Amino acid sequence: MKFYADLPMWLHYNDKNQLHLIHESAKLLEENGFAGSLLFYQHTTLDPWIVATGTLQATNNHLPIIALQPNTIPPFTAAKMIHSLVHLYGRKVALNLIPGQSPSELSQVNDTVPAEERFDRLVEYIEILRSLLQSNDPLTYRGKYYTYNELQVFAQVDEDLRPIIFMPGASSLFQKAALQSVDVAIQLASPISQLVNSFDILYDSHLELCCRLGIIARPTSQEAIEVAKEEVPMRFMQIVKKQGRASGFYTEEEERIYFPTEQGKAFRGPLLVGSYDEVASYFRRYKDLGIKHIIFSCIRSVEDLQHVKEVLNRAEMVKMN
Repeated sequence: MKFYADLPMWLHYNDKNQLHLIHESAKLLEENGFAGSLLFYQHTTLDPWIVATGTLQATNNHLPIIALQPNTIPPFTAAKMIHSLVHLYGRKVALNLIPGQSPSELSQVNDTVPAEERFDRLVEYIEILRSLLQSNDPLTYRGKYYTYNELQVFAQVDEDLRPIIFMPGASSLFQKAALQSVDVAIQLASPISQLVNSFDILYDSHLELCCRLGIIARPTSQEAIEVAKEEVPMRFMQIVKKQGRASGFYTEEEERIYFPTEQGKAFRGPLLVGSYDEVASYFRRYKDLGIKHIIFSCIRSVEDLQHVKEVLNRAEMVKMN
């Protein structure tokens, strides 16, 4: 199982020395066994391609996972940028292919592709991108969303340095697109009792599976709950009430530990809350069920990192590889 963290959670965009923060955050994660960092794209964030160069400069093997949306750059530009990073650093990058999620940002750039077609466009985008990375031969492509005539950008990359492609989602459209196009499918982590059903047709497929979640763990469950209440005071209590009403859906253990709702800006994805041993025991089952990748959305400081690492130690995943 490989572990990643949301690198932007470490960055304070008002700080003056942001490059130093990128370097130090990536180095710290690598030193503690994390395989890579997830780099977001929004109009309000630093550009993930530029942030990726910072992580490559500061680390030896840390993998930047670069958010990429079709409405931001065409596939031949993405191919050229990947080729350039590989050529300059001798390292591979990964991509997180997103169909386009913010209605406001899509409207700003006049992206009028209907929501139900965006995964189809993404499949075409990935097909073109892979073709350009595999060969320098001219590419002629006739699709619904892209047309190219003898396109030649000289972006070929050796097979062992071509990017790992991730895709997040939950719908049937996502599942169909993921099966066609990517290496790793990402979902918000379902409770263990529902995990196989949540991945549906992807579970026994050729794809590797990835879950996003957060961990708030302390020596005792009560300490962890108190910290969680401070982090998400109103929502946390609403989730607790919701879990009580959904007792038929969760196991008794999950009603104590698993908190499903996205927690606003501070957290992306569900939370596991409890003592180190409780969370470690529960977390280990994701690996047992075949999950190959975990993206942690709760690491925003060295202290947070140490608490997560303690859980991983107790889950006997200390090497994190």
